[in-house]
Amino acid sequence: MTHASEDDPTEGEAAAGAVDPGASAASATAPGVAGAATAGAKTAATAGAEPAGPGAHAHAVLAAVIDEIIERFGGVAHTSVITAARQEYDARRGRVFEDEALWEAWTQAFLEWYVLERPMSEAQGRPAAVQVLEDARRQGDTRRVAAARAWLVSHRSLFEVRALAAGRVELHDLIGGAQFSVCEPRAFAGVSVGDVAEMRLIGFEDEVLFGRTFCYHPSGTRDAIAAQVRDMRAQGGSRQDIVDFCASLRIRCQRYRHVPPARIYAAGRPQQGDGLGASP
Repeated sequence: MTHASEDDPTEGEAAAGAVDPGASAASATAPGVAGAATAGAKTAATAGAEPAGPGAHAHAVLAAVIDEIIERFGGVAHTSVITAARQEYDARRGRVFEDEALWEAWTQAFLEWYVLERPMSEAQGRPAAVQVLEDARRQGDTRRVAAARAWLVSHRSLFEVRALAAGRVELHDLIGGAQFSVCEPRAFAGVSVGDVAEMRLIGFEDEVLFGRTFCYHPSGTRDAIAAQVRDMRAQGGSRQDIVDFCASLRIRCQRYRHVPPARIYAAGRPQQGDGLGASP
C-alpha cells in the first residue's frame, strides 16, 4: 500500500503530488458555496452513518481541515474567483445544473479541485489550501499541518472497484495502474465490484482514505473507459485531461438516456449524425 508523499507541497506544484509513484458549488456565483460543501459532505456512495471504527478519527481530522479551507475561500469575499474557477471547471468537464442528479457530486468534486488544485491567481501560483497549511505551521499545529499537506498531495483519478470488505475497499487506478487498499469505515451503498468512479485518495496516518469526490460512471462502461484512457495517454493526455473528458461523457449519459452508456463512452467525442448532440 502506498501513501502520500512527504514532499513539501508549498514548493513546486502543490496539487500535482499523489499517493502513488506513477501519479503525476452550489452555484458558481452564489455566496453560499462553503455551506453547500459542509451540507453535502456525505455522498451517495457513503450515505448513512458517520465514520466509526478504524480510520474514523483520521477522517474527522481531514474533514475538519477541508471544511476550514472551503469555509475560508468559498465565501462572498471570493465570489469573483469562484465564478472564474467554476467557468474553467465547466469548460473542461461540461456544465451540470442544479436540478440534475449529478449536481451534488459535481459540487463536491468542484470544491475539492478549487481549493486543492487550482491556483488562486496566476501571480500566486498556489492553491488556497497552501495558505491554511502555512497558517497551521506558524501556529505549531502539527496535526493540522499533516492533514493540510495530505489534502494537497492527494490523488484524483479514475478507479475500478476490485473488492469490497468490512472497513476496506480495494481499487485499481485505470490511468496509473497502481493498486490501493482504502480504509473506509462507512458502508458503500449501491456500489459493486467492477464499478468505475472518479475519486480522490488521501494518504494520512499510515492509511489511504477517501476524500469527498465520488463521480460514478455507468455500469458496463469500464472497457470503453479503459480504451479512452489508453488512447488519450498515447496522445499525450494528462491525468486531469482523461478524468475530465470521462466526466464529460458521464454528463452526456445524463442528457441522452435513450442511448446505451457503453455506446456513448465508446464513441467519445460526438460525431456528426451520431444522434448524441454537441459537447456538453
